[in-house]
Formats: sequence, structure tokens, C-alpha cells
Amino acid sequence: MSSSIPDIGRTIDAIWRIESPKLIAGLTRMVQDVGLAEDLAQDALVIALERWPASGIPDNPGAWLMTTAKRRAIDLLRRNKLRDRKYEEMTRGAELYTEEDMDRHMDGGDR
Repeated sequence: MSSSIPDIGRTIDAIWRIESPKLIAGLTRMVQDVGLAEDLAQDALVIALERWPASGIPDNPGAWLMTTAKRRAIDLLRRNKLRDRKYEEMTRGAELYTEEDMDRHMDGGDR
């Protein structure tokens, strides 16, 4: 069995070389950020490297990588949207200060 591990590693490497440009291009269209798309693609590769030696290479490895990366992208987009909503809620309740208010406070006039 140990002889199959290097073989699967070479196979995954070959799959990655073929699929990564399509994967990154598709993810870039989804997230509008090449750097983030590359990170998501790399995350999918890491998951494949962890899982495929035990479970075997899927019938359509490119689709598997894309699905895995898209799920990570969706999770990230949801987390960011929730974070942004919470920031918006926090600032809605906060008092807004003008530059004059800050100057007055700094000069000791607001004590």
C-alpha cells in the first residue's frame, strides 16, 4: 500500500496542473478577487491531499475540487456578510462626532 501513496501524490499533482487554471478562473468570477480565488483553490487542493489517499480519487476530480472550493467561498462570503451586518448594527447605535466635537473634547471643553 505504501507504494500507492507516491503514485496518488503524482496523480493529484497532475490533476492539479490540469484543473487549477479552470478552478481559479471560475472562482475569480465568483468572488471577484484573484488572490482569494487562488487561496480557495489551494484550500481545496489541501483537502484533496488529505482525503483522496484514503477515499480514492473521485470520478471527476475537477468538479470535486470546484465544488469544495465553492463551498468554502460561500462560507467565507456568508461570514463576511454577517460580520458586515454586525458592524453596521454597532455603528447605527453609536454617536457620531464631528471634527468640532473632537476638537472641543480635546481642548477640555466637554468635561
